[in-house]
Amino acid sequence: MKIKNVGIAICAGMMVAALGLAGCSGGSSSAASSSSAAETTEEIMLVNPGKLTIAASLDFPPFENLEGEEAVGFEVDLMKALAEKMGVEAEYLPSTKFDTIIPMITAGGKADVGVSGFTVTEDRKKEIDFTEVIMDSNQGIVVMKDSGYTNVDQLAGKKIGAQSGTTGYDWAVENIEGAEVIPFDEMTAVFAALQSGQIDAIASDLPVVQYYVKNAYTDMEIIEEIPTGEQYAIVVSKDNPALTQALNDAIVEVKADGTYDEIYEKWFGVTAE
Repeated sequence: MKIKNVGIAICAGMMVAALGLAGCSGGSSSAASSSSAAETTEEIMLVNPGKLTIAASLDFPPFENLEGEEAVGFEVDLMKALAEKMGVEAEYLPSTKFDTIIPMITAGGKADVGVSGFTVTEDRKKEIDFTEVIMDSNQGIVVMKDSGYTNVDQLAGKKIGAQSGTTGYDWAVENIEGAEVIPFDEMTAVFAALQSGQIDAIASDLPVVQYYVKNAYTDMEIIEEIPTGEQYAIVVSKDNPALTQALNDAIVEVKADGTYDEIYEKWFGVTAE
């Protein structure tokens, strides 16, 4: 397998993946099928020489967030580890609106991959490829502690905030009867809207709302955890199957050597199941 960086070919040095990788909680099929790296002759195309260029919404802790000008988070550390296995450097672009990431990857030329808790869905798979699953997740519903809301049924006909283009937005539209679901570009704007009374509740990925409620918005609470059984994976262009394969091989490696478990425990305080 070769990596092509604007006309420069270098050896990726990837290990052969003998087995498919399941989600962190098990019991689910992988997001993408894998073939042996030894049998792959296609070149990996990278937009910048020697770098894996990553598009992400950098307000999505604990997955991606900015500390000063530095991107930090679970997926940041994971992408760095995967890039190291591939023999390249991980480089994040400036924060990108979540609902523009897939179009950016599809168009090509600016980023090689997209992350920010991308749930594998059939609709998204029509536009892009996913790597193997990197984490399982559910949805969470957040309200102000003094709101009086104790369950989702009470939110019928209310204003629900969610980040645009997310499965949280879709879930609220499909499952909260008569709700006005309002899209926001960034998660911080969703929480600010709830705090200021513009919306009545938030629907979003459970690990994200857990982080915000614990660390930044202690005047809010999660009233319901929705077992949607979602799985996160990395977004890759359909035109770059060799990159998807290389990432899949790297995911297998970081799982096998314990790197994944170390990163998971660092950001979630528990070991991956």
